[in-house]
Formats: sequence, C-alpha cells, structure tokens
Amino acid sequence: MEFIPVRAPESPTFSWARWRRLARAQWAEQRPQYLAHLLVCGMLYIALLLFLLGVSGFSAFQTPVQVSLYFGGLFLTGFVFAGRYFGAMAQRESALLALMRPASVFEKWLLCAVVVAMAYPLAYSLLFLAISWPVQQIAMAVRSALEPQTFKPEDYVLFVPLAKVSAQQAMPVPQQAGLLIGFWALQAFAVAGSLYYARASLLKTLALGFALFVLTALVCSVAGVRGEVLFAWWSSRRSVPLDAGVQAINVLLWIGLPALLWLQAYVHLKEKELQ
Repeated sequence: MEFIPVRAPESPTFSWARWRRLARAQWAEQRPQYLAHLLVCGMLYIALLLFLLGVSGFSAFQTPVQVSLYFGGLFLTGFVFAGRYFGAMAQRESALLALMRPASVFEKWLLCAVVVAMAYPLAYSLLFLAISWPVQQIAMAVRSALEPQTFKPEDYVLFVPLAKVSAQQAMPVPQQAGLLIGFWALQAFAVAGSLYYARASLLKTLALGFALFVLTALVCSVAGVRGEVLFAWWSSRRSVPLDAGVQAINVLLWIGLPALLWLQAYVHLKEKELQ
C-alpha cells in the first residue's frame, strides 16, 4: 500500500508561502513606482545640497546639518511613501484587484509594515549615504583649501544612521532610535489615513495630523508636561528620574501609540475588505 503524504491546510490568517507570493506580486507591480519615488527623492536631495553648498561656500555640510537633512527627508518622504502604499484603494477598479488577491488581511497588513517601516528606511538610508559621501569629500576638500588654518575635519564626519561617530555634534544613537520609532508611528498614521479617507487622503491625513499635533502641544503646555519626561527614554542626560510614572508615560507614548496606530491601519484595511 503506497503512502501518499497529505499536506496540512494553510492557515487562513497567515501562510508563509502565500505571503511570499503576495510580496513577489507586489514587487512586480509596484517596482516602477518605488524606484521612481527614490529617484525623485535623490534628485530633490541633490538640488537641495547644491543650493545649500552654493549659498554657504561648502560650509553647510557639517555633521549636524547632515543629521537634519537625513531625518527631515526621512519623515517627509516616508510619510508620502506610506500614504501612497495603498493608493490603489482610491479607485474602485484597482481597489477590487488589490482586495481580491489571494492573501489574508493580516498578510497584506504585514507586507505593508515590512515594506513601509523596514524596507523603505533602509533604501532611503542607502540613497542618502550614496549621495552624501561624495558630497562630504568635496566639501572637506573645498573647506580645507579655503580655510586651511581653521578647518576641522571632525566637523564634517559623515553621518551614518544608528552608528556611533566621534563627532560630538552628531545625534546620539538613543535619540536616533527615538526618532525612528516616531517615524514608524507617523507612517502608521499615514497608512491608516490613506485607508480611511476615500479622496485626497494624503492631504486630509496631513491636515488631521497637524491639528492633532497642535492640540497635543497645547494640552501638554497647559498641563505643564515637561519635554524631559516625554523623551526620558532617549535623553543622554538623565535630567528626570526614571520612576514608575515616567516609565508609564514613555511606554504609552513610544510603544502604545505606534502599536495603536498600526492596529488602526489593520482595522481600516479589514473594513475595506468587508465593503
């Protein structure tokens, strides 16, 4: 009697093989848009660098400037990228094709989180470094030629995200980690808004986010909440003791809020599936 192996049925929530097929289909379909987005980001970054270096005599590329350019660009372009991930949902025909893909809601949500929160920051960082390194070399050469007596090479150390550098002006790694968590929360907010609003979702989400930011700042100001308490986890100087109250506030802000926003994105995606 021949033994015929029987495959276990795939889980309706998550299947690794089904998720890989979804990822391959997403990459094949959206690859031109992803590459075009990175190309536009690179062109805008180069144009900004040409302007800054031109008006400053190549002095505006010190390490603190690089940090500002990196995180400013990451937050801006990452918000746009996340808000456009489910752009097909805005049109009924393309929305039906996206929703009819043989994958569960959780698998689609998980792929979104991986692409938006992990793959995009990595691709953006590589693009940033690929452009910044030659610019740094040029800036150092020009500044050393113009001011050989006062030029300090340590002021122009290349900023590498989440890497320890010797420059004292560079942002400490814990603060970078805090900004990345805030970035993930912003991306979740953008994804949730793009799924919730049917038209002009990116603009409406941006307006809502700005209103919530202003309202939160006003409430914190009236309540007398100190910034040292809100950012106690990421501060290099322990200006406030990490007691139970401070820990609870930071857990809610830096773990609870991003998790809640990503859960909200999952809920809105599930609602789209049920419509």
